[in-house]
Amino acid sequence: MNSSLIVGEGLLTLLSFSILLFVIYHFAWKPFNKNLEDRQQKIQSDISAAAKAKESSEQTKSELEERLTNAQIEANKIIRRANAEAEKLHDTILSETYQEQAHLIQSTEEDLELKRQSFARDMQESVVTMASAMAEKVLEREVSAQDHRQMIERFIQRLEQADEQTK
Repeated sequence: MNSSLIVGEGLLTLLSFSILLFVIYHFAWKPFNKNLEDRQQKIQSDISAAAKAKESSEQTKSELEERLTNAQIEANKIIRRANAEAEKLHDTILSETYQEQAHLIQSTEEDLELKRQSFARDMQESVVTMASAMAEKVLEREVSAQDHRQMIERFIQRLEQADEQTK
């Protein structure tokens, strides 16, 4: 064959191959490369969004932990205040109870003293009456008012001495 034909075919093949490469580059390689770049940007933006979400969740977590700590501190304050108020109420009730008890004891002692004095007077009168009656019978005469008064005074003195000794 002819060498010019071989060269022409070689040139034609070279030209066809060059056109094919140009078409592939223009219609396939550029879109393919653009898709790869778009995908790379999407992956990069997803990674960035994930990092921001992680940072946001860590910030939220730290805020929640801080709130929880503050809530625990506040709860402890409330518990301490409640305990202090309960202790104060306990002390107040106890103090009032002791005061009422002391008042009741004093009132009872005063009542007992009044009853003791009343009983002593009643006894004095009974004893004086009985003593007068016995003295009249023993002496078989009526005891004069002066005698009666002296006997009563002596008897009262003896009772007072006996009362002081029993205290």
